[in-house]
Amino acid sequence: MRSRSNLRLLRPDEEAPSLRHVDFLRLRGRGIRVLLLDLDNTLCLWRSGEFPPSTAALLRRLQGQGFRLAVLTNACLPGDSPVRRALAELGIPLFERARKPLPFAFRRALRRLGARPAEAAVIGDQLLTDVLGGKLVGAYTVLVPPLSPREARRTKVNRVLERILGRRV
Repeated sequence: MRSRSNLRLLRPDEEAPSLRHVDFLRLRGRGIRVLLLDLDNTLCLWRSGEFPPSTAALLRRLQGQGFRLAVLTNACLPGDSPVRRALAELGIPLFERARKPLPFAFRRALRRLGARPAEAAVIGDQLLTDVLGGKLVGAYTVLVPPLSPREARRTKVNRVLERILGRRV
């Protein structure tokens, strides 16, 4: 019985076919006021160094709807990264080297945004980092497919484990 309850930590509360298809208004209706977003292969391509204008427009729209946003990544971006600049221009805090799924960066982001876990949704493309980390802090979780099959070697290992756990990507 214990293994089933542990597996619940790897089950997202919902899935969406893409970030743009997440029903943000329904999330607001659930009391979600804060979005903790994954970076690589959720907001932008892994190691692309680019922040798509359409993604910046989506983040602006979400801010306009009253959401407070933060981005968490296990990566460390170069100081002159266009992604870093775009997030700074939008006033969105970036938490690098987050060590997801460990809960520390998620908790720091929640404190910075003045929110409780029950008011937050974690949105990302990985079960073993984004969903698990969100569940460990008590946030609502939304799983989206990765933007691209190009990703870090350790992420490819995670994808094999995700398929064993039943996820189809």
